Amino acid sequence: MFRPGPGRLYRGADLRHAGDPRKLRAPAARAASSPWLPLQVGDIIDVIAPSSPPADPAATIAAIQAYFARTDLKVRIPDGLIAPTQPLQAANTAERRVAFIEQALHSDSKAVWAIQGGGWGSELMPLLQRMRQPARPKPVIGFSDVTALHIFFNHVWGWPTLHGIELGANGDIGAGWNHDHIDEMLSVLRGHRPTLSYPLTALNDPAARPAVLDKLRVVGGNSLLLSALKGSVDFTTDTAGAILFIESIANGPGEVSRLLDGFLYSTLVRQAGAVMFGDFIHVGGLPNPPQEQQKFDYIQRRFGAALASTGTPVLRAENLFGHGPVNRPLPLNTSARLTLGERPLLAVQAGNA
Repeated sequence: MFRPGPGRLYRGADLRHAGDPRKLRAPAARAASSPWLPLQVGDIIDVIAPSSPPADPAATIAAIQAYFARTDLKVRIPDGLIAPTQPLQAANTAERRVAFIEQALHSDSKAVWAIQGGGWGSELMPLLQRMRQPARPKPVIGFSDVTALHIFFNHVWGWPTLHGIELGANGDIGAGWNHDHIDEMLSVLRGHRPTLSYPLTALNDPAARPAVLDKLRVVGGNSLLLSALKGSVDFTTDTAGAILFIESIANGPGEVSRLLDGFLYSTLVRQAGAVMFGDFIHVGGLPNPPQEQQKFDYIQRRFGAALASTGTPVLRAENLFGHGPVNRPLPLNTSARLTLGERPLLAVQAGNA
């Protein structure tokens, strides 16, 4: 077990220029850095808690430890990782959550896996900027509120990350909305699947016309985090030459319509090479009622039609990524190829050496 060093100080964000229009231009994203190393027998996975705590932290931690005791890998969950705050019920204070993340990035582990999403991840952004950057990336894994970390590592550090199940809520551990088993993500982490391919559905004419777009990358994640941070000085995702991936939870058709309108008018979409929707689910763990699903479909296709004149393909990954029962591994900020036409296909590199 380990704890963050007691001597590290995390100061608040420097807001001196927040009102200066000359400073309101997001820096360009860093070029992609070197790949992460595949896990080998005996390697360690560090667990972080960047967002909300599990409902029963002790039981969740025990279940994670029991699962990895049956594998040839090790899992490390530091003492004090979960200390729920009041009144917001974050997994820990913002400073402690970032301290544990930085400790994991500089430890002898080979991967960093979020125990759960939930909320409060976006408040970490200015503290993440103050972390020391290791020489080599580690795969950081999670989804939902962990989108805040994906945005930081993809955009600010230029690292590849993995969008996928969280360690405390999946088909093996906990009662999460995702039912996928951990072994699929472990197969990616071990380097057994250097390229992942997924079928897509075309939602507008540019996506239905036969073409192959290569030298792309996938960026994005949860709609609420992407919307909250778009236009921010330091954390607007760079979508130039990228497929913008968007999934949604806890929003009905009205909220989704407004979110997508905001995206449509933003550089986040206007600069993207393509847009790919994941699951849009109103109530986590439950299928959308047919009438509500029909509205989501209409809103997504209306969005695609609005971008047709720009030549931007808009596609959907059917029941593959997000808050539904299935949430497959999706590498972010790695080399990707998009095949368009009658049967669109995404092929994306895992990001390992």
